[in-house]
Amino acid sequence: MGLAGGLPRWCNRDMSSQAQEPRKTSSGPNKGRHKGRGKTNARRAAAALLGAIMRGKTLDEARDKLSDLNDRERNLADAIGQAALRHYGEIEDLLKSHIKKMPPRNSLAQPLLFIGAAQLLYMNVPAHAALHETVAATGRREQPYRGLINAVLRNIARAQDSGTVPVPDPLANIPDWLRANWKEFYGADKTMAIAASLAHAPPLDLCFKNPAAAKDWLAQYGGQYAGQSVSPTHIRLTEGTNITKLAGFTEGDFWVQNAAAGDMALALTAVLDGAAEALDLCAAPGGKTLQLAAAGHKVTALDISKTRLQRLADNLKRTNLSAEWVNADALDWVAPAAYDAVLLDAPCTATGTLRRHPDLLRHRSAAAMAKLMELQAALLARAADWVKPGGVLAYGVCSLQPQEGEAQIAQFLEARHDFALEETTPPKRFTPDDNMDGFYLALMRKGGDG
Repeated sequence: MGLAGGLPRWCNRDMSSQAQEPRKTSSGPNKGRHKGRGKTNARRAAAALLGAIMRGKTLDEARDKLSDLNDRERNLADAIGQAALRHYGEIEDLLKSHIKKMPPRNSLAQPLLFIGAAQLLYMNVPAHAALHETVAATGRREQPYRGLINAVLRNIARAQDSGTVPVPDPLANIPDWLRANWKEFYGADKTMAIAASLAHAPPLDLCFKNPAAAKDWLAQYGGQYAGQSVSPTHIRLTEGTNITKLAGFTEGDFWVQNAAAGDMALALTAVLDGAAEALDLCAAPGGKTLQLAAAGHKVTALDISKTRLQRLADNLKRTNLSAEWVNADALDWVAPAAYDAVLLDAPCTATGTLRRHPDLLRHRSAAAMAKLMELQAALLARAADWVKPGGVLAYGVCSLQPQEGEAQIAQFLEARHDFALEETTPPKRFTPDDNMDGFYLALMRKGGDG
C-alpha cells in the first residue's frame, strides 16, 4: 500500500511469494472487449493501471484495472505499464521537452502518453502498432488530447528513426532524495549500476525445502527452464513461466522467494545448534517461516494482518509443513516464553524490491523512511527481549537504504550491550546490480548461557 495512507505495522516482505497464488482471469474470446472507441485493447488498460499508480495506488492494487482482459491482453497491459514505471523519469523528461503543459493527472491522456513512449523506446514495439493502438485507446474524455497524443508520439518515433532521442539516463528514474542517499553510501558508480539494473525485470527464484530437493529438481527439470542454482536451496529460472504448472508445485516442494531474502533464514539456521524454538516476526506470507520449519525448527509465526496470515496458513498446508501462527501486533503482543532464535524481517521502504515493484519509486519518500525507522527500532527492542540468553536475533530489511540496515543495527548495538554481532556470520548486503533483490541482514548473539 502507498505510505500516504499511513504506515502499516507489518512487513510486506517476501513479496515475490505472492506469485504462488495464481490470479483468476477471464480467458474467453470476447472477455475484455467492449464496443466503442478507447475500449478495445490492452493499451487503455495499461494507461488505466499507470494512471491509478500516479494517483497513489500500488501496482498490485492497480492491477484491478486489468481484470476484464483475457490472459494475453492482461499480460501485455501489465508489461506496458511496468515498462512505463521502470523508465518513468526518462519518459517524463522526454515528454516535457515536447509538451509545454502536460495533461492533468486525472485525465487518462497523460498515462496514454507515457505508455505510448514506453512502447516506442523500451519495448521494441513497431512504431505503427504503438502509435495506432495507443491513439485508438483514447476515449471520449480524452478526445481533446487525441491530436496531442498522436503528434507527440509521432515526433518521438521520428526522433527515434533519426537517432536524436536523448541517451537513456537510468538515474533520471530515481527520485532526488533516493539518488542522493545511494550516492552518499554506495558511491556514484555503484548507484548508476543499481539504477541501470532497475530497468530490467528480475528473474524468478524458487526456494526448496532442502538442498537435496533443489538438486534433484534441477537435475530433472532445470534444463527445460534454463534453471541454475543460486544457493543450496534456491534455483533461479531465467525464463518466465506459470509456477503453478511446474513439477513439484502442487506437491509443495518449493515456493517463490528471492535468494537474497532466503539467505536470512539459511544464515540463522547455520548458527543454531540443531532444532530450535524460533519466532518469526512480520511473518506473512511465510517464506522464512517455511524455511525455518523445513529445517526442523519449532516455529511461531506472528503477523498483524489476518488476511496475510491466511496466505501463510495456505502455504503451510500446500508444503505440508507446520508452524503455530499468531494474529497480533508485535508491539502489543506478550510472548509466552523466550526463544532460541527470533527473526525480524522488519517493515521498510522495500527499495530492494524495486525491480518487481517499480511503483514504489512513485510512493516512497524520505519522510516515510524516517517513520519506518522509528518502527524498526521499536520492533528490534521488543524482539531482543524475547531472545533467550545465548540465543540469536536475526534482523533483515528488503531495503537499499543504510539507515534501515547498517545504521539501525549500529544504533541497536550501542543501546543493547547484551548483544553482539555473530562472529562467524558478518552482516550481509545484497544489491540489484548483482541480480539479487536489495537486502540487508545481521545476526546478533545475546550474551549469557543458553
